[in-house]
Amino acid sequence: AQPRPSRYGRPYRGGNGGQGGSVRDIGRLALVLALVGVVTIAGLAGLAGLKFSGFLSSSVGERLEIVARTAATDLETAVDLGLSVGAVANGAEILERARGHDPAISGIAVFDLDGRILHAFGDLPGNAIHPRTHEAFRVVRLEGVRDSWTVQADERIRSGVLVVGSFGQPLAGVVAHYPLTELRAQESAVAGALLFDAAWVGLLLVLAIGVAYLLFRWWARKSAAR
Repeated sequence: AQPRPSRYGRPYRGGNGGQGGSVRDIGRLALVLALVGVVTIAGLAGLAGLKFSGFLSSSVGERLEIVARTAATDLETAVDLGLSVGAVANGAEILERARGHDPAISGIAVFDLDGRILHAFGDLPGNAIHPRTHEAFRVVRLEGVRDSWTVQADERIRSGVLVVGSFGQPLAGVVAHYPLTELRAQESAVAGALLFDAAWVGLLLVLAIGVAYLLFRWWARKSAAR
């Protein structure tokens, strides 16, 4: 006997073929959802890592600037008494006291307009500041728009401020620096935590989609057997 035609002119095959196609379609959809979910989670984790890295760098720069500004304020007080920046007898003590606000800072120095170090405390090799620090200091001094700067050079983040006289004229600079190795270690720790969390969330998402698909397939087979 020939299959009876359907209302659309095609042979009627019953419900099982439709159920099978529906299960296959749902399986493909579940696979696509799982892939999209995993890619989305990975992208969000990467974006969060980049944002944290930028926030951490900005935070370290602000901490360095606060310490440098504290030292600059004490030096300006001594200059107002008639001393030159290089003649401040307790210059190193001023720097040590300022660095005490943030012991993680590895070094702090006072330098003149030519970049020669006048007073220093901590890890600051040589008699002159780094060329990039001096260039940033020169730009800030000549522009006169702001009195601070931040640069990265020689595996350190360096932030500094101007030391100004009674009439606002630049007399010297104070720069503090922080090792980039410490910053990268913190970034790596956070990146590892984000990767671990993203992997767990992705795994749970894939499992949830897989369980939902298996339940749907079980329901489809049960419905087809009736």
